[in-house]
Amino acid sequence: MPSIIHYGGGVHGRRLRLVPVVLTSTVALSAALAGCGGSDSGGGAASSSADAARGSVAAPATTAGCTNTPPALPGNAVTVDVPQAKVVLDGAGTGSPSALTVRPTAVARYSLFTNSLQVSQVSGEQPSGGNRDVTLPMVVQPTCADPLDVYAFFGAPTSTDPATTKALEVEAGTVGRVRLAPNGEVRSFVIAAPPGVSTDAQSAFEQALLQTFLRLVPLPTEPVGIGATWTATRTIRADSNLTQTMTVTLGGTVERPELKAKVDESPDDSVFRVPGSGTTLTVESYTSEGNGTILLDPARAFGQGGVQLEGGRTLAGDDPAKKLVQKTGSVYRFDPK
Repeated sequence: MPSIIHYGGGVHGRRLRLVPVVLTSTVALSAALAGCGGSDSGGGAASSSADAARGSVAAPATTAGCTNTPPALPGNAVTVDVPQAKVVLDGAGTGSPSALTVRPTAVARYSLFTNSLQVSQVSGEQPSGGNRDVTLPMVVQPTCADPLDVYAFFGAPTSTDPATTKALEVEAGTVGRVRLAPNGEVRSFVIAAPPGVSTDAQSAFEQALLQTFLRLVPLPTEPVGIGATWTATRTIRADSNLTQTMTVTLGGTVERPELKAKVDESPDDSVFRVPGSGTTLTVESYTSEGNGTILLDPARAFGQGGVQLEGGRTLAGDDPAKKLVQKTGSVYRFDPK
């Protein structure tokens, strides 16, 4: 069975199994709930540990290779488990088959761009919401003892929203730990809230990582040739219970393999749980689909490229004339530097 994770708020507790409220704005919902016949108790991420001791950590040079002395993480760091997909090989492709595995050996520098879209509208009212983008500069270094155990060193994140960029300045110098699987998935990551960070800024930082890690394209365990196809299925429990399905085709060349993925996320039932409250709404319609292209480099922790999804949903409460219609979308993209 595919792995399942549960919503758990922000990354400010002990070891967690969580998923974000996928592209859902508590603020937008609370403004709309009166028309839908519900109530909102105000939820949101837990406050950060502002008094945690943390100094900025310098990123290694790109020529440094693996490390025998990984940096110490702050005392308020927590581990977040990411669900693993079930991967089924559909076709082995042509030519001499070879194993596709990720085993980092080099320091890799990336710019991780993420964007989430949500526009909400209650029947008869003006729409609200929009985009939120965050770009995370990061340097990833594997450990010599275990190349699948890597450390991520973050620069100052930026956004097209100046206020978000300002709020994220304190993230510069943050270091996290990422446990990879040989098939390219993230098993877990460790992160800490830096002193002085606002709840909203830390949430944006965490969600940028988690939304990305939930949509990495996994590899099959069997040796494959060019033209191979496989299906990856992941179960996500959040405001709605979702099944994520990726249909992947291997293209490119043996030297430069490229993954083409079609992605669909569909609800398992009609229940929508409003974040921060005991209220539920009925999912009348739901779409979330898109595609991705990843250029693999087994010596680096992450490939080049990403996944983009677009969709929407209609939610209904006690008043059938006051439905909440949302347009949603998400993007992640790794650009090597």
